[in-house]
Amino acid sequence: MEDGKILPLYGKFFASATNRTRSWNGIEQEITGRVRPKLAYEVTAIVRIYGGNVADANIQATLWVQSQDINEQYIKIAISQATDKGWVQLQGKFLLNGSPLKVIIFLEGPPPGTDILINRLVVKHAEKAPPPLRPFMKNEAFGVNIIENSNLDDGINGWFPLGNCSLNMEFGSPIELPSMARNSLGMQERLSGRYILVTNRADTWMGPAQMISGKLKLYLTYQVSAWVKIGPGSTSPQIVNVALSIDGNWVNGGQVEFNNESWHEVGGSFRIDKQPSNVMVYIQGPAAGVDLMVAGLYIFPVDRRARFKLLKKQTDKIRKRDLILKFASSKANNVSGAFVKVEQIQNSFPFGSCITRSSIDNEDLVRFLVKNFNWVVFGNELKWSWTEPQQGNFNYKDADELLDFCKNNNLEVRGHCIFWEEEYAIQPWVQGLNKRCCRPICPGPRKKQENPYQQTHQLRRSLAGRRTSHRCSPAPPALPLPCHLRLQ
Repeated sequence: MEDGKILPLYGKFFASATNRTRSWNGIEQEITGRVRPKLAYEVTAIVRIYGGNVADANIQATLWVQSQDINEQYIKIAISQATDKGWVQLQGKFLLNGSPLKVIIFLEGPPPGTDILINRLVVKHAEKAPPPLRPFMKNEAFGVNIIENSNLDDGINGWFPLGNCSLNMEFGSPIELPSMARNSLGMQERLSGRYILVTNRADTWMGPAQMISGKLKLYLTYQVSAWVKIGPGSTSPQIVNVALSIDGNWVNGGQVEFNNESWHEVGGSFRIDKQPSNVMVYIQGPAAGVDLMVAGLYIFPVDRRARFKLLKKQTDKIRKRDLILKFASSKANNVSGAFVKVEQIQNSFPFGSCITRSSIDNEDLVRFLVKNFNWVVFGNELKWSWTEPQQGNFNYKDADELLDFCKNNNLEVRGHCIFWEEEYAIQPWVQGLNKRCCRPICPGPRKKQENPYQQTHQLRRSLAGRRTSHRCSPAPPALPLPCHLRLQ
């Protein structure tokens, strides 16, 4: 290739995939039977590109997995930018949770017409890294607030606006600590009654912020507590969130949702396992144009053991009740001294988790889920963007399989929103709809004597008719289409 100017980095040969007509055309190999479930594997490839008037392009290592029930899954292992100037290394890891029927690894990514060159592809067991040891710490400052000028005794010094919004100090916030912080800290001095007023907010993420780099210690649990309030102008419930940006990664420190103009408590907790360079805490959430008020932000480390003890006590108070057993017998000595064993076989307290279609392929996760939870909610599988990604192209297969799984394992299913009012989550074809093409399925007012159940039944029949009257478009090929593979 290139008149012998391209030489392998290792050995004497390299392979190339040419005449590629799709970005997912590439080099593949079936590895069924050579990989085992629940073992981590490391993939290393030496790659580059050639031709197609492209100087650089991404090459991705992908795993195609077909499960025993013929479901297909694509797993991205690694991605790297390759060039036509030299060889680069592509490296990543994967782990299979179930026992697949078929497994194929392949390289894909560059635009059509660009050749994929591979000098080496190695798949081997990944070495298991030992878990980091928790360092021994002395004199941990439990209960000490790491927020500077939390009470605004020095105005808004130490605070800055995140985004193009305005910060001012006002009076009139609660003077008592929020209940969650009070439970952990006990009796404390009262708050000052001052709060930060955030105005001119042009986006949801705008709010007061403070840098706390260097104040967080590894492996300590930090509790978050604050009073928050919103101004007038909202027409729907608003979420206020205490967020942390840790070296550019977003961490949720706690959030609350409300729809009035009263003060509300927001609380949560977090911990870090890797020493960060830059940490920023900020309060965000309400819709653009809605003023935000924040008072008494506390972030403090807590004694994890004492915290768990307190949480267990609070949980027991909610979840447990006294049980009185009465026994009667015609002969008193038949009851006195008798051995009684009480075993709880089911609880009525709803305790659930979010699951996705891929979750039920993970045997370990399924065992844990069935053992510890009695309710579930689906992640996205019943949202409109999932069930009808293209107009008229319906997909209820994933939701049906999840419902069957829950039914077979006696798990109650909680409903989820079918429409998420976030622009990135709305299908392009829905965003392009106009008023003329949007009409109710069952138009017209309900008659006075009409049975509500009958109308609901008609609606269900109408939906069912829409669902079964369309055929899904043909799925893309399960595997990359054949392309020319040459040994150089």
